[in-house]
Amino acid sequence: MTLDLRNNAAAQDMIRIIMREKDLSAKDAVTFAVNRDIHQKILKEGYASIALDLWGHDNPERIWDTLSNPVVVLELDKLQERLIEDISEKEKVNYETAICYFLIFTMDYLGYHI
Repeated sequence: MTLDLRNNAAAQDMIRIIMREKDLSAKDAVTFAVNRDIHQKILKEGYASIALDLWGHDNPERIWDTLSNPVVVLELDKLQERLIEDISEKEKVNYETAICYFLIFTMDYLGYHI
């Protein structure tokens, strides 16, 4: 699957943070974020859309980091695909936004203010 993030600066910024924190490539940063624990947190908390819209509000002067190539080719396993599809259906969002929900809650997991 290809994830085109050219028009999604927040997602690029979150991926860059995961890349730095975990020493991963962009595609591995996304696959790191898509897991059962984060899936359950998205469903339990119920405020993913609000958190995503507010990404970066704690430091509005910070320039967001971007990917050198914002088109990321993902290699997800069947479980990860099902987790993303489940969030997409339950939250009534597209595939890219569902992945962003995983990213925003991974920011929380890594200790960033969301």
